[in-house]
Amino acid sequence: MQLFIQTVWDGISTGAIIALVAVGLSLVFRISRFINVAHVDFATVAAYVTLLVAGSTAVAFPVAALVGIGAVMALGLLAYLLVYRRLAGERSISLIIASIGVAFFLRYLVTFIWGSNQLAFDLPVLRSIRVAGIRMAPFDIAIIATTLVVFAGLALVLRFSAFGRSLRAVADNPELARVSGVAVDRVVKQMWLIGSAFAAVGGIALAAKTVITPYLGWHLLVPAFAAMILGGIGSVGGTLLGALVIGVVGELAAMYWLPTYRLAATFGVLVLVLMIRPQGLLGKREVAR
Repeated sequence: MQLFIQTVWDGISTGAIIALVAVGLSLVFRISRFINVAHVDFATVAAYVTLLVAGSTAVAFPVAALVGIGAVMALGLLAYLLVYRRLAGERSISLIIASIGVAFFLRYLVTFIWGSNQLAFDLPVLRSIRVAGIRMAPFDIAIIATTLVVFAGLALVLRFSAFGRSLRAVADNPELARVSGVAVDRVVKQMWLIGSAFAAVGGIALAAKTVITPYLGWHLLVPAFAAMILGGIGSVGGTLLGALVIGVVGELAAMYWLPTYRLAATFGVLVLVLMIRPQGLLGKREVAR
């Protein structure tokens, strides 16, 4: 039982990182109606920029992380302005292919600059905290706490702020929102900034927990996409719940089955849930008219 609880805790920590990336992916999909494959490579760029700033200057890691997040927010907005906005109105498959091109460009750019060897942040090693025999790394606690705070803040913003109301209006019907006085282009730009920031935070968190490689973000694409579908597209709370489920299921599969079967277990749960609730765990059923 203690091993089971330890595995669940590790899965929650992994799921928290997946949730950060997945919610940004969900926001982009809700507004732009396509899966931005390059979203996870934004996470990779954030990790490398943070490493560059932290390694070449005397600034603390949190400051370097903020620089990495800011750089990726600018990168996400630039990708939207130069690529995705020019393809507005095209079929979603065209946008997906364009995002794959952006993803490969970013991946090989960081490979050209930093190489393909594994790198790591120079962070202090902290003693784990034991609670009822369960080992809790301080960094895992920080990740989970940060994810909960970020999701709570995002939910409040989307629910009660003017920006949140505008974002929901654009997501439901952009043309109606435009004639109603909503500055659609500004809302979309803000959404790309926020979505890219989530990717950056997730990428930096994963890099601090593991190592940095050009494929750091790529390994998050399938779990993040699955979390978005499992929780219900457009549902902030559903995305968090779906990511936690995927993280726990993956860790349990690795512990009691084989590590190589993480994805098999993840998609097995995804299929079972969608057979019962096609709209996802917390998603709303929509009716086409």
